Amino acid sequence: MSVENSKLHALIEPRDGLPDITHEDLAQAITKLAAGTGPFAVDTERAMGLRYSNRAYLIQIKRSGAGIFLIDPIGIEDQLAPLAQVMDAEWILHAADQDLPCLAELGLKPQSVFDTELAGRILGFDHVSLQAMVADQLGISLAKEHSHADWSQRPLGPELRAYAALDVELLAELRQKLTTQLHEAKRWEWFVQECEEVRLRPVPQPHPQPWRKAVKYAKFPDQRSLAMLKELWDARDKLAQERDLAPGKVLPNKVLAALAARKPRSQADIHNSSMFRSRTRKRDTTTWWNAIHHAWNLSQAELPERKFTYSKDPFPPVQRWEKLRPEAAERWSQVRSAVLHHADNLGIRQEVLLKPRLQKELAWQGWQSPQDIPHILADLGARPWQIDQVCHALA
Repeated sequence: MSVENSKLHALIEPRDGLPDITHEDLAQAITKLAAGTGPFAVDTERAMGLRYSNRAYLIQIKRSGAGIFLIDPIGIEDQLAPLAQVMDAEWILHAADQDLPCLAELGLKPQSVFDTELAGRILGFDHVSLQAMVADQLGISLAKEHSHADWSQRPLGPELRAYAALDVELLAELRQKLTTQLHEAKRWEWFVQECEEVRLRPVPQPHPQPWRKAVKYAKFPDQRSLAMLKELWDARDKLAQERDLAPGKVLPNKVLAALAARKPRSQADIHNSSMFRSRTRKRDTTTWWNAIHHAWNLSQAELPERKFTYSKDPFPPVQRWEKLRPEAAERWSQVRSAVLHHADNLGIRQEVLLKPRLQKELAWQGWQSPQDIPHILADLGARPWQIDQVCHALA
């Protein structure tokens, strides 16, 4: 049941007051959390786009009977084992896939997950941000204007602490509302399967040649210039890691690509370039020249290939299917139409019913008989509820 905006109650800080940062007094926090009851509401704050790593700079935890704790894990990573033991239970998170990896790096893993965002998607909500769902389900407006703050800074002021605490303040109440609706919609088991997939999802493999992401920013005349781009990319990554800065803060991809495409012949060429007018950029010209100089000295056999095709998909672009495999193109039309229609009937987005990538894999691979489809979908990683619904749609 949605609540009109005019009737929303604004919440600017937790109802029990603003918590302090927990750091040296971690043991006391763990004792209180252990004495609490029920699942743990959990969230993290990172500094993506600002810092090199995807580490958690703040961990927010709330449990009934214990209150809210804002844990600063920096420097006490080796002291979190007792916390991990206490938190070996159900966690409530919003968009769990964003937080679980950085928490796992700290040795913190849930026994089970209740993802409020996933619940919203399975119930067919139009808007599934935490702010929208709390407003719609609980009639409360959250103050959410610090999402792009630098969470690595210390100390964290009261406004940032309030923002962080509000991320977990209402998750238990939201869980209760959503649980009722999921059961009423007879979609509880769907939800459980999706949450378990998120909990067990492996970390994706990195791009084998990440430096090629910068190729689009310039025209590279030959393989030598591509080698310079690769060397510059690696040198920048090393600097970024040493300084704990996002690579783009050290030197933007656009500048990196333009520099490589120009193929400088000396350090002076870099130092005097219009791209390096600022004092901040000039300080690293020796690093950039060393990278370029190394590329100048590579043999022809050591240069990267001009073209590199990389795709995580085991099939070509669908636009080419008609020529390459006409029967797959026909199956794609059938699968896509059936999934879209059935998702519409269920009131959910098609990617919730079955991700387009899996739809394409099913169509490209094909099947001998309808009885093969459940096995193919299972091998592709579809959940049992998705398999049942898609097979029904294709029947």
